[in-house]
This record gives sequence, C-alpha cells and structure tokens, in this order.
Amino acid sequence: MKIRTGNEIKEFNAALEKCTSIVWLMGPNDECYNMKNADEYIDGILRITEKNDEQFGIFTSSYEDQEIMANFLRTLAA
Repeated sequence: MKIRTGNEIKEFNAALEKCTSIVWLMGPNDECYNMKNADEYIDGILRITEKNDEQFGIFTSSYEDQEIMANFLRTLAA
C-alpha cells in the first residue's frame, strides 16, 4: 500500500474515522503502527507516503472495519 497524494490521505483518514476498532499498518522488519493512536498514526503515515516503499498492509480486528478498509484500498487501486 502506498499513498501518493493529499486527497488519498484524506480518503484514508475518512476510512479510519469509520472504523470502530484498531486498524494496524504492518510492514517489513516487524514494523507495526496502530493507526488509531495519534503518535503511531504520524509515524505510519510518514512510512506509507515514502518513495519506493509499498510493502505495507492494513489489518483490522473486525469484519466491518475490514470492509471499510477494503473499500478504501479498491479506490486507491483504481
């Protein structure tokens, strides 16, 4: 997953706001960010907006949140 524009960040934030449980951004080398935590969110956003780094995935603990994030990822891929 990679975010390239400010609009994509806004869409990502809107999807995060809809989620009711923790949303994890996970990457290589045991990197893990709780995107619902303000401090970890900043670090996570910095990582997924970096050039040449698309090795991150989104994980949730509820089916409903999984659907919300899957919809966001579909718009990101379009």
